[in-house]
Amino acid sequence: MKTRDSQSSDVIIIGGGATGAGIARDCALRGLRVILVERHDIATGATGRNHGLLHSGARYAVTDAE
Repeated sequence: MKTRDSQSSDVIIIGGGATGAGIARDCALRGLRVILVERHDIATGATGRNHGLLHSGARYAVTDAE
């Protein structure tokens, strides 16, 4: 894939939050050429604004009557 300034990459990741940055790092460690695109500073969107809790969804899981 080519960008406007002729840099080539294997992967382009949109969003520099925790997930995007983590995926970019993982891809780079695997030898892929990565471009990470973020509109603002890294981790200033949802990553920078959350209160540190990760919700698993288990609270809403259906339980058996047993």
